[in-house]
Amino acid sequence: MSDELRKQKDRERAAAYRRANPEKAKETSRRANAKRRKDPAIVVSIREYQKEYRDKNREALAAKERERKFGITHAEYAELHKNQGGVCAICKKPETATRNGKVKSLAVDHCHTTGRIRGLLCADCNTGIGKLKEDRNIFLAAIQYLDT
Repeated sequence: MSDELRKQKDRERAAAYRRANPEKAKETSRRANAKRRKDPAIVVSIREYQKEYRDKNREALAAKERERKFGITHAEYAELHKNQGGVCAICKKPETATRNGKVKSLAVDHCHTTGRIRGLLCADCNTGIGKLKEDRNIFLAAIQYLDT
């Protein structure tokens, strides 16, 4: 039996045990986590591993989050991004906002009532729409105000 197949069988067996004995599994996990929390070396190594994992898998994690939040696959996001030329649908500029020293992806803009995806926006335009409560009348009032 190959190493990978053995590991897969072990995972399946452990998952079946956890399903059959949820209280025992929860208690075992609680005890193991309590031990780890007391050992600062383990806590630091876990944090380092998590940071390294997030850095290495940034795009995949972002794609999973977009799919969870908006129901949009990575391919659909990439298609929208390509169709918009990699720029914001409103201001037609690329994203400049950063997080942890890295430029953010364009935000998925959607109607909060219907859930329909409208396009991709930079952080400034996305925040602006949100601050004006996605209300057309407020936008028109703001335009009139700017024209005075």
